[in-house]
Amino acid sequence: MRVYAGEQALQHVRAQGLSPFDIKVLLGASSGPKWLVLHGIDCFLQQFFKASESDLELLGTSAGAWRMATYAHQNPETAYRNLSEAYIEQTYSAKPSGKEIQEGCRKVIHQLLGEQGAEAVLATKGRHLNVIATQCHGLTASKNKHLKSLGYGLAAINNRCSRKTLAWQFSRILIHDPRSQLFNRRLTDLPTRYADLYSGNLEDTLLATGAIPVIIDGVEGLAGEGVYQDGGITDYAFDLPLLPKDGFVLFPHFANIPVPGWFDKGWINQYRPWRKPSKANYAKTIMLVPSEEFVASLPYKKIPDRHDFLNLSDQERISYWRKVVAQTEVLTDDLATMHWQSRVEPLPW
Repeated sequence: MRVYAGEQALQHVRAQGLSPFDIKVLLGASSGPKWLVLHGIDCFLQQFFKASESDLELLGTSAGAWRMATYAHQNPETAYRNLSEAYIEQTYSAKPSGKEIQEGCRKVIHQLLGEQGAEAVLATKGRHLNVIATQCHGLTASKNKHLKSLGYGLAAINNRCSRKTLAWQFSRILIHDPRSQLFNRRLTDLPTRYADLYSGNLEDTLLATGAIPVIIDGVEGLAGEGVYQDGGITDYAFDLPLLPKDGFVLFPHFANIPVPGWFDKGWINQYRPWRKPSKANYAKTIMLVPSEEFVASLPYKKIPDRHDFLNLSDQERISYWRKVVAQTEVLTDDLATMHWQSRVEPLPW
Protein backbone atom coordinates (compact mmCIF):
# COMPACT_ATOMS: atom_id res chain seq x y z
CA MET A 1 0.00 0.00 0.00
CA ARG A 2 1.18 3.53 -0.79
CA VAL A 3 -0.20 6.53 1.07
CA TYR A 4 0.12 9.92 -0.64
CA ALA A 5 -1.05 13.30 0.62
CA GLY A 6 -1.29 16.88 -0.56
CA GLU A 7 0.59 19.62 1.26
CA GLN A 8 -1.84 20.36 4.09
CA ALA A 9 -2.88 16.73 4.52
CA LEU A 10 0.76 15.63 4.59
CA GLN A 11 1.53 17.98 7.47
CA HIS A 12 -1.48 16.75 9.42
CA VAL A 13 -0.86 13.04 8.94
CA ARG A 14 2.85 13.29 9.75
CA ALA A 15 2.02 15.13 12.96
CA GLN A 16 -1.14 13.36 14.11
CA GLY A 17 -1.74 10.24 12.05
CA LEU A 18 -5.22 9.64 10.66
CA SER A 19 -8.57 8.94 12.29
CA PRO A 20 -12.07 8.61 10.82
CA PHE A 21 -12.95 11.94 12.44
CA ASP A 22 -10.40 13.67 10.18
CA ILE A 23 -12.19 12.68 6.97
CA LYS A 24 -15.05 14.82 5.66
CA VAL A 25 -15.12 13.66 2.02
CA LEU A 26 -14.66 10.20 0.48
CA LEU A 27 -14.05 9.88 -3.28
CA GLY A 28 -14.83 7.08 -5.72
CA ALA A 29 -13.39 7.55 -9.21
CA SER A 30 -14.43 6.09 -12.55
CA SER A 31 -12.79 2.74 -13.04
CA GLY A 32 -14.75 0.03 -14.78
CA PRO A 33 -13.62 -3.28 -13.24
CA LYS A 34 -10.43 -1.65 -11.89
CA TRP A 35 -12.29 -0.96 -8.65
CA LEU A 36 -12.02 -4.63 -7.75
CA VAL A 37 -8.39 -4.05 -6.75
CA LEU A 38 -9.71 -1.66 -4.09
CA HIS A 39 -11.94 -4.31 -2.54
CA GLY A 40 -9.76 -4.85 0.52
CA ILE A 41 -9.41 -1.09 1.05
CA ASP A 42 -13.18 -0.61 0.92
CA CYS A 43 -13.71 -3.47 3.38
CA PHE A 44 -11.33 -1.77 5.82
CA LEU A 45 -12.92 1.65 5.38
CA GLN A 46 -16.44 0.31 5.95
CA GLN A 47 -15.24 -0.58 9.46
CA PHE A 48 -13.05 2.52 9.81
CA PHE A 49 -15.97 4.92 9.40
CA LYS A 50 -18.21 3.05 11.84
CA ALA A 51 -16.30 4.80 14.62
CA SER A 52 -17.33 8.25 13.37
CA GLU A 53 -20.75 9.87 13.66
CA SER A 54 -19.58 12.94 11.73
CA ASP A 55 -21.21 13.74 8.40
CA LEU A 56 -19.38 12.16 5.48
CA GLU A 57 -19.74 13.55 1.97
CA LEU A 58 -19.49 10.83 -0.70
CA LEU A 59 -18.62 11.83 -4.26
CA GLY A 60 -18.42 9.35 -7.12
CA THR A 61 -18.44 8.89 -10.86
CA SER A 62 -19.19 5.70 -12.80
CA ALA A 63 -18.34 2.54 -10.81
CA GLY A 64 -16.91 4.81 -8.12
CA ALA A 65 -20.41 6.16 -7.57
CA TRP A 66 -21.70 2.60 -7.16
CA ARG A 67 -19.07 2.03 -4.47
CA MET A 68 -19.99 5.30 -2.76
CA ALA A 69 -23.65 4.26 -2.76
CA THR A 70 -22.72 1.26 -0.62
CA TYR A 71 -21.08 3.58 1.94
CA ALA A 72 -24.33 5.57 2.09
CA HIS A 73 -26.43 2.41 2.44
CA GLN A 74 -28.08 1.58 5.78
CA ASN A 75 -26.37 -1.82 5.58
CA PRO A 76 -23.07 -0.86 3.92
CA GLU A 77 -21.27 -4.17 4.24
CA THR A 78 -24.19 -6.14 2.80
CA ALA A 79 -24.61 -3.62 -0.01
CA TYR A 80 -20.91 -3.80 -0.85
CA ARG A 81 -20.96 -7.59 -0.86
CA ASN A 82 -24.04 -7.55 -3.12
CA LEU A 83 -22.37 -5.09 -5.48
CA SER A 84 -19.20 -7.18 -5.66
CA GLU A 85 -21.06 -10.42 -6.36
CA ALA A 86 -23.37 -8.93 -8.97
CA TYR A 87 -20.54 -7.09 -10.72
CA ILE A 88 -18.23 -10.09 -10.91
CA GLU A 89 -20.99 -12.42 -12.14
CA GLN A 90 -22.05 -10.21 -15.08
CA THR A 91 -22.26 -12.07 -18.38
CA TYR A 92 -23.27 -10.86 -21.84
CA SER A 93 -23.75 -12.22 -25.34
CA ALA A 94 -20.80 -12.39 -27.74
CA LYS A 95 -21.60 -9.00 -29.28
CA PRO A 96 -23.90 -7.22 -26.82
CA SER A 97 -25.78 -4.08 -27.78
CA GLY A 98 -25.56 -0.93 -25.71
CA LYS A 99 -29.06 -1.67 -24.46
CA GLU A 100 -28.15 -5.19 -23.34
CA ILE A 101 -25.22 -3.90 -21.29
CA GLN A 102 -27.36 -1.12 -19.85
CA GLU A 103 -29.90 -3.67 -18.63
CA GLY A 104 -27.09 -5.76 -17.15
CA CYS A 105 -25.87 -2.70 -15.25
CA ARG A 106 -29.39 -2.02 -13.99
CA LYS A 107 -29.49 -5.52 -12.51
CA VAL A 108 -26.22 -4.84 -10.68
CA ILE A 109 -27.67 -1.61 -9.25
CA HIS A 110 -30.85 -3.43 -8.15
CA GLN A 111 -28.75 -5.93 -6.22
CA LEU A 112 -26.68 -3.16 -4.66
CA LEU A 113 -29.78 -1.32 -3.42
CA GLY A 114 -31.51 -4.46 -2.16
CA GLU A 115 -35.16 -4.84 -1.18
CA GLN A 116 -35.31 -1.41 0.47
CA GLY A 117 -34.35 0.28 -2.77
CA ALA A 118 -33.30 3.94 -2.96
CA GLU A 119 -34.47 4.82 0.55
CA ALA A 120 -31.79 2.54 2.00
CA VAL A 121 -29.22 4.98 0.58
CA LEU A 122 -30.97 8.32 0.91
CA ALA A 123 -32.23 8.01 4.46
CA THR A 124 -28.93 7.15 6.14
CA LYS A 125 -27.97 9.66 8.80
CA GLY A 126 -24.68 11.43 8.21
CA ARG A 127 -23.95 9.91 4.79
CA HIS A 128 -24.56 12.18 1.79
CA LEU A 129 -24.23 10.69 -1.69
CA ASN A 130 -23.22 12.99 -4.55
CA VAL A 131 -22.93 11.70 -8.12
CA ILE A 132 -21.54 13.29 -11.28
CA ALA A 133 -23.04 12.38 -14.65
CA THR A 134 -22.40 13.99 -18.03
CA GLN A 135 -25.00 15.45 -20.38
CA CYS A 136 -24.04 15.01 -24.03
CA HIS A 137 -24.62 17.61 -26.74
CA GLY A 138 -24.24 17.64 -30.51
CA LEU A 139 -22.78 14.54 -32.14
CA THR A 140 -22.07 12.84 -28.80
CA ALA A 141 -25.83 12.78 -28.14
CA SER A 142 -26.60 11.12 -31.49
CA LYS A 143 -28.38 7.76 -31.58
CA ASN A 144 -26.22 6.83 -34.58
CA LYS A 145 -23.18 4.96 -33.25
CA HIS A 146 -20.90 6.20 -36.04
CA LEU A 147 -21.84 9.86 -35.54
CA LYS A 148 -21.53 9.43 -31.79
CA SER A 149 -18.05 7.93 -32.19
CA LEU A 150 -17.09 10.83 -34.45
CA GLY A 151 -18.27 13.27 -31.79
CA TYR A 152 -16.17 11.61 -29.13
CA GLY A 153 -13.17 11.53 -31.45
CA LEU A 154 -13.44 15.26 -32.07
CA ALA A 155 -13.82 15.86 -28.34
CA ALA A 156 -10.62 13.89 -27.69
CA ILE A 157 -8.68 15.93 -30.27
CA ASN A 158 -9.99 19.25 -28.95
CA ASN A 159 -9.25 18.22 -25.38
CA ARG A 160 -5.56 17.91 -26.30
CA CYS A 161 -5.60 21.66 -26.89
CA SER A 162 -7.63 22.60 -23.82
CA ARG A 163 -9.80 20.83 -21.26
CA LYS A 164 -12.22 23.75 -21.53
CA THR A 165 -13.21 22.54 -25.03
CA LEU A 166 -15.21 19.76 -23.34
CA ALA A 167 -17.86 22.47 -22.88
CA TRP A 168 -18.55 22.32 -26.62
CA GLN A 169 -20.10 18.85 -26.32
CA PHE A 170 -20.64 18.11 -22.61
CA SER A 171 -22.10 19.51 -19.42
CA ARG A 172 -21.30 18.23 -15.94
CA ILE A 173 -24.41 17.31 -13.94
CA LEU A 174 -23.92 17.12 -10.18
CA ILE A 175 -26.81 15.15 -8.68
CA HIS A 176 -26.55 15.52 -4.93
CA ASP A 177 -28.17 14.60 -1.66
CA PRO A 178 -30.24 17.67 -0.69
CA ARG A 179 -28.49 17.61 2.71
CA SER A 180 -25.05 17.86 1.12
CA GLN A 181 -22.75 20.82 1.82
CA LEU A 182 -20.01 19.60 -0.52
CA PHE A 183 -20.28 22.24 -3.22
CA ASN A 184 -21.37 25.41 -1.51
CA ARG A 185 -18.94 27.09 -3.89
CA ARG A 186 -20.12 26.56 -7.46
CA LEU A 187 -17.86 24.85 -9.97
CA THR A 188 -16.75 27.07 -12.85
CA ASP A 189 -14.15 25.04 -14.76
CA LEU A 190 -16.82 23.49 -17.01
CA PRO A 191 -20.55 24.12 -17.53
CA THR A 192 -22.16 22.55 -14.46
CA ARG A 193 -25.78 22.04 -13.49
CA TYR A 194 -27.08 20.82 -10.14
CA ALA A 195 -30.02 18.55 -9.36
CA ASP A 196 -31.33 16.91 -6.20
CA LEU A 197 -30.91 13.19 -5.69
CA TYR A 198 -34.15 11.52 -4.57
CA SER A 199 -35.78 8.11 -4.55
CA GLY A 200 -37.27 8.59 -8.02
CA ASN A 201 -33.96 9.25 -9.78
CA LEU A 202 -31.29 7.43 -7.74
CA GLU A 203 -31.33 4.26 -9.85
CA ASP A 204 -31.16 6.14 -13.16
CA THR A 205 -28.44 8.42 -11.75
CA LEU A 206 -26.26 5.42 -10.92
CA LEU A 207 -27.06 3.91 -14.30
CA ALA A 208 -26.18 7.09 -16.22
CA THR A 209 -22.88 7.74 -14.45
CA GLY A 210 -21.79 4.18 -15.25
CA ALA A 211 -22.76 4.33 -18.94
CA ILE A 212 -19.39 4.07 -20.72
CA PRO A 213 -19.43 6.23 -23.88
CA VAL A 214 -20.40 4.43 -27.12
CA ILE A 215 -20.39 1.03 -25.37
CA ILE A 216 -23.42 1.48 -23.07
CA ASP A 217 -26.60 3.37 -23.93
CA GLY A 218 -27.06 6.59 -22.02
CA VAL A 219 -30.07 7.51 -19.90
CA GLU A 220 -32.69 9.85 -21.35
CA GLY A 221 -34.19 12.73 -19.40
CA LEU A 222 -32.33 12.25 -16.13
CA ALA A 223 -32.12 15.96 -15.26
CA GLY A 224 -34.11 17.56 -18.06
CA GLU A 225 -34.26 16.63 -21.73
CA GLY A 226 -31.16 15.05 -23.19
CA VAL A 227 -28.82 12.06 -23.02
CA TYR A 228 -26.77 11.44 -19.87
CA GLN A 229 -23.63 9.27 -19.80
CA ASP A 230 -20.56 8.39 -17.76
CA GLY A 231 -19.58 11.01 -15.19
CA GLY A 232 -15.97 10.11 -15.92
CA ILE A 233 -16.13 11.97 -19.25
CA THR A 234 -15.67 15.25 -17.38
CA ASP A 235 -14.40 13.91 -14.04
CA TYR A 236 -12.66 10.56 -14.41
CA ALA A 237 -10.64 10.86 -11.21
CA PHE A 238 -11.30 14.47 -10.20
CA ASP A 239 -9.48 17.75 -10.51
CA LEU A 240 -11.91 19.75 -8.42
CA PRO A 241 -11.39 22.19 -5.51
CA LEU A 242 -12.24 19.66 -2.82
CA LEU A 243 -10.94 21.59 0.19
CA PRO A 244 -13.19 21.06 3.23
CA LYS A 245 -12.83 23.80 5.83
CA ASP A 246 -12.44 21.37 8.71
CA GLY A 247 -10.95 18.02 7.80
CA PHE A 248 -9.64 16.19 4.79
CA VAL A 249 -10.51 14.16 1.69
CA LEU A 250 -9.80 10.43 1.45
CA PHE A 251 -9.34 8.95 -2.01
CA PRO A 252 -8.77 5.19 -2.49
CA HIS A 253 -7.58 4.84 -6.08
CA PHE A 254 -6.06 2.20 -8.35
CA ALA A 255 -3.36 4.52 -9.77
CA ASN A 256 -0.96 6.92 -8.10
CA ILE A 257 -1.65 9.74 -10.57
CA PRO A 258 -5.36 10.60 -10.94
CA VAL A 259 -6.66 11.40 -14.42
CA PRO A 260 -8.76 14.61 -14.52
CA GLY A 261 -11.08 13.54 -17.36
CA TRP A 262 -11.77 10.52 -19.59
CA PHE A 263 -9.83 12.00 -22.53
CA ASP A 264 -6.75 12.72 -20.37
CA LYS A 265 -5.72 9.09 -19.99
CA GLY A 266 -2.39 8.13 -21.51
CA TRP A 267 -2.90 6.78 -25.03
CA ILE A 268 -0.12 4.23 -24.63
CA ASN A 269 -0.22 3.67 -20.84
CA GLN A 270 -3.50 4.69 -19.23
CA TYR A 271 -1.84 4.75 -15.81
CA ARG A 272 0.48 7.55 -16.94
CA PRO A 273 -1.88 10.37 -17.91
CA TRP A 274 -0.56 13.19 -20.05
CA ARG A 275 -2.67 15.73 -18.12
CA LYS A 276 -2.33 15.72 -14.36
CA PRO A 277 -4.55 17.32 -11.71
CA SER A 278 -3.73 20.53 -9.85
CA LYS A 279 -1.73 20.01 -6.66
CA ALA A 280 -3.67 22.91 -5.15
CA ASN A 281 -6.91 20.96 -5.58
CA TYR A 282 -5.28 18.00 -3.80
CA ALA A 283 -3.82 19.99 -0.91
CA LYS A 284 -6.19 18.36 1.58
CA THR A 285 -6.45 14.93 -0.06
CA ILE A 286 -5.01 11.63 1.18
CA MET A 287 -4.70 8.87 -1.41
CA LEU A 288 -4.63 5.13 -0.72
CA VAL A 289 -3.10 3.26 -3.66
CA PRO A 290 -2.14 -0.42 -4.11
CA SER A 291 1.60 -0.58 -4.71
CA GLU A 292 3.18 -1.60 -8.01
CA GLU A 293 4.58 -4.66 -6.23
CA PHE A 294 1.09 -5.70 -5.17
CA VAL A 295 -0.28 -5.26 -8.70
CA ALA A 296 2.60 -7.34 -10.07
CA SER A 297 1.59 -10.18 -7.72
CA LEU A 298 -1.93 -10.39 -9.19
CA PRO A 299 -2.97 -12.96 -11.82
CA TYR A 300 -1.88 -11.72 -15.26
CA LYS A 301 0.20 -9.13 -13.33
CA LYS A 302 -2.44 -6.47 -13.88
CA ILE A 303 -5.54 -4.83 -12.46
CA PRO A 304 -8.89 -6.08 -13.86
CA ASP A 305 -10.25 -3.96 -16.71
CA ARG A 306 -13.15 -4.01 -19.16
CA HIS A 307 -11.01 -5.69 -21.85
CA ASP A 308 -11.24 -8.84 -19.73
CA PHE A 309 -14.77 -9.27 -21.13
CA LEU A 310 -13.23 -9.59 -24.59
CA ASN A 311 -9.97 -11.38 -23.86
CA LEU A 312 -11.18 -14.04 -21.41
CA SER A 313 -14.06 -16.48 -21.31
CA ASP A 314 -16.71 -15.75 -18.68
CA GLN A 315 -15.38 -18.58 -16.55
CA GLU A 316 -11.77 -17.37 -16.82
CA ARG A 317 -12.74 -13.75 -16.12
CA ILE A 318 -14.89 -14.55 -13.09
CA SER A 319 -12.18 -16.80 -11.64
CA TYR A 320 -9.53 -14.11 -12.24
CA TRP A 321 -11.61 -11.35 -10.66
CA ARG A 322 -12.37 -13.50 -7.62
CA LYS A 323 -8.69 -14.22 -7.13
CA VAL A 324 -7.91 -10.49 -7.27
CA VAL A 325 -10.59 -9.74 -4.66
CA ALA A 326 -9.21 -12.47 -2.39
CA GLN A 327 -5.67 -11.11 -2.69
CA THR A 328 -6.79 -7.62 -1.66
CA GLU A 329 -7.21 -8.93 1.89
CA VAL A 330 -3.49 -8.09 2.12
CA LEU A 331 -4.45 -4.42 1.74
CA THR A 332 -7.02 -4.74 4.52
CA ASP A 333 -4.35 -6.14 6.82
CA ASP A 334 -1.86 -3.44 5.85
CA LEU A 335 -4.35 -0.68 6.68
CA ALA A 336 -5.32 -2.32 9.96
CA THR A 337 -1.71 -2.02 11.18
CA MET A 338 -0.86 1.19 9.35
CA HIS A 339 1.56 3.62 11.02
CA TRP A 340 0.31 6.65 9.14
CA GLN A 341 3.01 9.07 10.29
CA SER A 342 5.86 7.06 8.79
CA ARG A 343 4.09 5.73 5.71
CA VAL A 344 2.62 8.91 4.23
CA GLU A 345 4.45 10.45 1.24
CA PRO A 346 4.07 13.64 -0.83
CA LEU A 347 1.93 13.45 -3.98
CA PRO A 348 3.86 11.64 -6.74
CA TRP A 349 3.30 14.22 -9.48
